[in-house]
Amino acid sequence: MKSKYISITVICVVLVLLAVRLCVVDVVRVPEGKCHRSGSMALVSRWSFGYRLPWDANRRLSDGKAEKDDWIAYNQPVSTRNEKVNSTPVFIGRCEAVPGDTLWYNNESGEMSTTKHGRFTHQIIIPQKGRTIRITNDNIRLYAITIMIHEPVKASIVDGGLCVSGKMVKQYTFTQDYYWLLNDQPSNIADSRAFGFVPHAALIGRVL
Repeated sequence: MKSKYISITVICVVLVLLAVRLCVVDVVRVPEGKCHRSGSMALVSRWSFGYRLPWDANRRLSDGKAEKDDWIAYNQPVSTRNEKVNSTPVFIGRCEAVPGDTLWYNNESGEMSTTKHGRFTHQIIIPQKGRTIRITNDNIRLYAITIMIHEPVKASIVDGGLCVSGKMVKQYTFTQDYYWLLNDQPSNIADSRAFGFVPHAALIGRVL
């Protein structure tokens, strides 16, 4: 009888720990060379930005916004149109810019900066849910890529212009928030410098 109670207790403890791991916090290993925390383990709050459903990354229980300078765990944003974005590799980055912020970029090299200076003379707005942004020759490439792989529409660049759902458009209204995340290692661009805007659907949680 005693062994039965012990077994039940052990099972209950395991289930509680599993529930905590799945629903409250998670432990992720920071990939080598991805940021100053490389090679270490990090606790991540799964409720920071709304709990993301395991079977559908585009749906969340509750809601929450990332803030500038937050360290965030996120899935590699290859595409968030499908429900399996939560199975892609995990990265950790610092939030450099939030939805609605302005970035400055060099139109020739594609480099980005949070301040206007030197070669960084063109501005681009971080997409924000419900915000309509004008598409120009200068920003079409970055916005078009974002729309093509993350927004719930068919889009492409046709004759230098943006085609959405079979129609040429001069502006687009985004359906989710996006962020600019950096790993603070200039020589390693495994962050927004390579991925572009990181959509809200790819965020796992705030690093504790």
